[in-house]
Amino acid sequence: MDDLPNHIVRERVDEGDWGRLHVTRACCGAGVCRNFAPELLAEVAPAHAEPARGDVERRSLPVLEGSHDEGAFTGVLRQPRSQADLVAARAAVAACPVHALRLRPPAERARPAGALGPPFRTWPRRIEDDVWALGHPSDKNVSATAYFIERPGGGVLVDLPRPTEAVFRFLEEHGGVRWIFITHRDHAHHHAEFAARFPGCRRIIGAADVNLRGSEYKEATGDVEVQLRDRPEPMTLEGAPLADGELAGAELAVLSQPGHTAGSMCLLYRGRFLFTGDHLAYSRRLGHIAAFRLQCWDDWERQTRSVRRLAALAEAGHLRFTWLLPGHGEWHRLEGDGSARATAAELQRTVAWMEPQAPGHVPMHRFIPWVQSRTSPRSLLARAVRAIGGEGPGSEAWVLPRAVRSYLPDHRPEKDAKALLRASLVAAAALGVAAGAVWLAASAVGAAVTRRA
Repeated sequence: MDDLPNHIVRERVDEGDWGRLHVTRACCGAGVCRNFAPELLAEVAPAHAEPARGDVERRSLPVLEGSHDEGAFTGVLRQPRSQADLVAARAAVAACPVHALRLRPPAERARPAGALGPPFRTWPRRIEDDVWALGHPSDKNVSATAYFIERPGGGVLVDLPRPTEAVFRFLEEHGGVRWIFITHRDHAHHHAEFAARFPGCRRIIGAADVNLRGSEYKEATGDVEVQLRDRPEPMTLEGAPLADGELAGAELAVLSQPGHTAGSMCLLYRGRFLFTGDHLAYSRRLGHIAAFRLQCWDDWERQTRSVRRLAALAEAGHLRFTWLLPGHGEWHRLEGDGSARATAAELQRTVAWMEPQAPGHVPMHRFIPWVQSRTSPRSLLARAVRAIGGEGPGSEAWVLPRAVRSYLPDHRPEKDAKALLRASLVAAAALGVAAGAVWLAASAVGAAVTRRA
C-alpha cells in the first residue's frame, strides 16, 4: 500500500502516551476497523470452552488484557506508540459502524505540532497496481470497505463509500467511474448519488437482491441498469456468459455466489484481485479464508456450495487470485505464487471449514434486536433482552438462533435454558393478558347487546 505522508512516516516511535484504544460491547463483528490498523487490532477468539464445529483449536491471540469489553469481537494487540499509529487508530475508530472502538486522546505533550486533519485524510490508498481502497466508509452500508479499479475510460467502483467531495474528487482525478459493482443488497446505499455524479455509468447488482422499495436498512435498487441472475458459469459485467476456460484471461469477470444473500456476487479482476463483498473474508485467527456464519442472511449450505464452485474452478486451473478484498472483515494478500493450484488449496481449506458449521441462516428480525441490545444498552429493548437473558456476558445470545450462538465471543451455554424458560413465561403471560383482553371485550359486547334487547 502507498506510504503515509513523509511527516507521518518520519515520526519517531515513542513508548509514551499516543492515545489508548478500547473496544466496547457494542462491537458486533463487522471487522472493518482491523483493516485500518492491523498492527493495533485483532480478532478475539470465543471465550467458551468448545469452539464452533469445524473450527481450529481455539487460539489465544495476544490482545491486551482489559483492552476490550467481554463480548467484543475485536481486541487491541498493542496501544499506539507513534504518530503513524495514532493516524491509523483514528481511521479505525472512524470506520467502526457502531462506534464501539474508542480512542482516548494522547497526552498534550505527545500531540503533533500540526493538526492531523480528518481521520481519512490519507485515504484513498493504493492496494496494488491500479486497485485502491477508498476509506470514507458509510454507516448506512455498515461501514463496508469500498474499492476502486482505475481503468482508462472510467473505472469500476466496487460497493459504495460515503459520498464526500474528497471521494468524488479522487474518482474524477483518476478517470471517473464507468461501472458501479454492488456485491449485494447490504452495500447499496448511495448508488443513486454516485450515478448522478458520474452520468453514463452503469450499475450492477444481483437480480435476487433488488429492492423495489427502500427502507431504513435497504436501499431501493429497482432502477439499477444491470441486474444479473444467478448462473453457474462466470459472466461479463453485462451478464454475458463466459466459458470457464475464459476466466483466467478475463479482464473483469462476475462470479455469482449466493448464500450470504440470495444475490451475492464476487468480482474478479485480472486473475489477481477477488472482491467478495460479505461472502468471504480472511481470518488471521483461523489462518485462512472464512465466511460469516453469524451474518448469513440467506442460507449457509447454499453459501458453502458457492465456495465449492469457486474451488472447482481453481482445481480445474481456471480461477486464481492473490488478493482477497471483502466489504466486511479483513482483506489479505495470500501467500504463494498466485497460481490456480495455490488458489485451489486456499479454497479447499475454506470449504473444509465451512462444511461442518451449523446449517441454516440468521433472520434479520432476530439479528437486528441483538445488535440494538448491544449498541443501545440503556434502551427499553436492551433492558427487556437482559431481563430474559440475565445480566453479564452472553445476556443477548438467546435472541439469536441456537445454531449461531457459539460464534459469539461471550456465549454462555448455561444461560440458554434459563433464558428459554423466562421467554416462555413472558410469552405465556402475554397470551394470558391478550386472552383476558379478548374476554373482557367479548363480555362488554355481550352486555351491550343484552341491554339493547
